[in-house]
Amino acid sequence: MSTYVIVEELGDWPCHANYLLTARTYLQHGVPTTGGRPRIINLCRNLEHLSAGYYCSLLAQARSHHCLPGLQAISVLQPQQPPAKLWRKVQGWLAQQSDDRIRVRAIFGQSEQIELAGLARYYYGLSQLPLQELTLKRGRHGWSVRQQQSLSPLELSQSEKTLMLHHAQALVGAGGDEEHAAPLYQLAILVDPDDGRASSDTLALDRFIQAAAAQGIQAERLAPSAIERLPEYDALWLRAETAVGHYTFEFARRAEQLKMPVIDSSRAILACSNKLYLYELMVRSGVPMPPTMVVTRRGRHHVDELVQRLGLPLMVKVPDGAQGRDLAMASDEQQLARLLDEGLGRSALLLVQSRIPAEFDWRIGFLDGSPLFACRRYRPEPGNRIRRRKHPLDMSRIEALPLTEVPERVLQTARRAVHQLGNGLFGVDLRQQDRDCVLLEIIDNPWIRGDIEDREAKDLYERLARAFRQRLENRGQSAAG
Repeated sequence: MSTYVIVEELGDWPCHANYLLTARTYLQHGVPTTGGRPRIINLCRNLEHLSAGYYCSLLAQARSHHCLPGLQAISVLQPQQPPAKLWRKVQGWLAQQSDDRIRVRAIFGQSEQIELAGLARYYYGLSQLPLQELTLKRGRHGWSVRQQQSLSPLELSQSEKTLMLHHAQALVGAGGDEEHAAPLYQLAILVDPDDGRASSDTLALDRFIQAAAAQGIQAERLAPSAIERLPEYDALWLRAETAVGHYTFEFARRAEQLKMPVIDSSRAILACSNKLYLYELMVRSGVPMPPTMVVTRRGRHHVDELVQRLGLPLMVKVPDGAQGRDLAMASDEQQLARLLDEGLGRSALLLVQSRIPAEFDWRIGFLDGSPLFACRRYRPEPGNRIRRRKHPLDMSRIEALPLTEVPERVLQTARRAVHQLGNGLFGVDLRQQDRDCVLLEIIDNPWIRGDIEDREAKDLYERLARAFRQRLENRGQSAAG
């Protein structure tokens, strides 16, 4: 990906550089290369409606160039308030300030004011504005962000210009020099480098990166601390364990705000992370699930009724959580009563399900409604205490199989279930007994590890790469149209 910096006059930039283009040159002639999809860093003095900077972002979108900032970002500059967790981190510092109005400058998400660095990163990731200024004002109810505006390179101090130059040159260097090898798109793979048991291991990620390159996509790993870099990419793949309120959910939401293709979406995370939501959706759609009852705190003493209607043993589940977390098994009424007390102390309601015995569970991976891989998972019996297990698959023996060896009943049930969630990457867990097959849960962002889930799915990474390529091309066509 070739990268160019757009300025109104060459003298606006601190030094001479071959990556510089004036707004007039870009508007009239585009970029001087046809290799790959160019990235445009629009640093014009003015980005207001109908300005030269505005038209640069407008034509970049029409030409399907990757542009910072995008047209949508400069069209709506109405700052939303930062998340409460981030806001609390700066409240102590703000309370010590004598002024009632503070201006925060963010240069590619970086601030010279250390205490406000988190705000700078947040608003760069949200708005895509490489050079921006935030106005914080103290009111009757405390501090708030009142204004967000773009900055011209001419307005920067010498130290801010140095910071701007450093980050711009880093982006230019990341683009590469060989036109024939320049990728069309850039994709971020969100991984936690400190987590050795992430959704995909190094082998799987390397295989995907190679498959993505064949589709004209340059894929690279992005750490959880680098959310401010998200606008620099075209698409996002989550390869860390997801949950509502987790940093992965924030990444998905931010990518969607930037109109980036993301697998998996915040909607998928919401749907799959709550067992009650999934149960209601599947039952209403006619997808078979184990016999289930919802227990509230008022019904916690109805142990006899639960046993009478569902039998023993019973599975007790806290709804919020996937991948087998917050799960326990009751073998008798005493255990069931204790588990209900324990679970209802943490959640307003629980799911109690009949346990269907089976030697193994099926995990069928789906991509955009079609089967992707198949595994048998031999898991030990759950304990009789509700414990949040961060990585339940570590306790599983997994056997990969070709999709052709999966019983048709299993595939049919899995296909009906995942159809309710739409397109995306999902893992469908099912249990089969004789001729019956029931859905256990659906996992967004399922595990794909080298020589495990991919062992019998030879085209797995190629299909994933093609899915991203198709999403990116569709987005470009929509933008151009």
